Amino acid sequence: MTEQYPQRLCCHEAGHAVVAFSLGVRVVAVSVFFTEKEGWKGDTKTEGTDHLPWKDQIMLRIAGTAAEEFFNCPEDLWASLRDLGEIASLLDRMGMSEEREARIVEGKARARIILEEHREQALRLVACLVEHGHVNEPEFLRLMSDD
Repeated sequence: MTEQYPQRLCCHEAGHAVVAFSLGVRVVAVSVFFTEKEGWKGDTKTEGTDHLPWKDQIMLRIAGTAAEEFFNCPEDLWASLRDLGEIASLLDRMGMSEEREARIVEGKARARIILEEHREQALRLVACLVEHGHVNEPEFLRLMSDD
């Protein structure tokens, strides 16, 4: 099968989506796309993450990088940097900027546990994204089923 969409970005977005799902967050769509201005980008559309405890919000934001490492995908530097910026903003708003590295390490470790628990579903999602570049909610739920 020819890779239609970059595996590194598909893996990154799958990490966000699988961790969100495990936290009970509704995943509306997962997409990987190309724009003339910014190149390859990914997006995991979710609903209702603001209610999550801050540790879960950090885990959700670092889940893409955790998935890249866990599944041994090449790193998508720009996606990882965007996520780290969001984590930095969150911790700054909470007055916890000195604890940034420890919180990131903790969040990544927690995300890896979830990715291990949902390994097969995550790999199915990555494969679907590599081929099609987009997964809508019904397809995502089908991929996440234990069948």
